[in-house]
Amino acid sequence: MKWLIAAVAAFFAVVVLLETGFAIQCYECNSFHAQDCADWFNNNTHNLVDCPENVTMCRKIVQEVYYEGDWNTRYIRQCAPHGVVGDDQGRKCVDRTGTYRVKMRYCHCDFEDGCNGAKNVAFSLSLLVVPSILTLAIRIL
Repeated sequence: MKWLIAAVAAFFAVVVLLETGFAIQCYECNSFHAQDCADWFNNNTHNLVDCPENVTMCRKIVQEVYYEGDWNTRYIRQCAPHGVVGDDQGRKCVDRTGTYRVKMRYCHCDFEDGCNGAKNVAFSLSLLVVPSILTLAIRIL
């Protein structure tokens, strides 16, 4: 009986690890609608969004538009189905200049969930749950 409980606990530990490993999560917001989406970004005010299966990167866009005699800057954070991750894990961005006084900076990253926001100090749920389940299983044996 103890062996069965330990096997079930190990199964759930593996499921938790696999479930957190397949889809990337990104911040999604636009500073035009949410002022706290701009830099300095506060990742405590926004939740991570599960990206679709085909999406493997996060993106941060800094858009500067000359409008009515003034430069306006907007920050857009989103899941990215395509793009190129820059050097230094996406910290080096690609600058583009368009017509009609538009400047864009694209930053793509794929090294961790929420990489298009500020550095998060929170721990993964699996880092807390898996050791607890394994400890419980060992004590039962």
